[in-house]
Amino acid sequence: MSEFGIRIFEDCFNMLCGEMIGRGIHRKTFECKIRPDLVVKVEYDEDYRDFANVKEMQFWCDYQDHAPTAKWLAPCEYLSPDGRILLQKRAVPVAAADLPKRVPGFLNDIKPENFGIFEGRVVCLDYSSTSHLLDRKPKNADWDVY
Repeated sequence: MSEFGIRIFEDCFNMLCGEMIGRGIHRKTFECKIRPDLVVKVEYDEDYRDFANVKEMQFWCDYQDHAPTAKWLAPCEYLSPDGRILLQKRAVPVAAADLPKRVPGFLNDIKPENFGIFEGRVVCLDYSSTSHLLDRKPKNADWDVY
């Protein structure tokens, strides 16, 4: 990439992304400067791409109209053409006392930082490892391990 291209990338990133509010193995999550009701998830690992943003957006698109499933998911709004950037609805952190005792069986990465409150309900913020084989049977969430 040319120096000019790098400057444009940095300028776009700085216009869109505010403070970093979360970090995982392959993604970082930032406040969205343009729309405070969104977060920006950036897949940053150059050596390994697990396409977490693509998986999350695909799962949202597949199940957004399926009320029993969608009610557990933070809605996704936009995915960049190469899938490295995902815009998702912002949720507020969930208090330990508000974490559900049971979660749907299709949610795989069960840890407190992957959940938040959106529109008055607990939702999963990171469902990129969720199976399309929807097991809706609730399972116990063992929050004490964290």
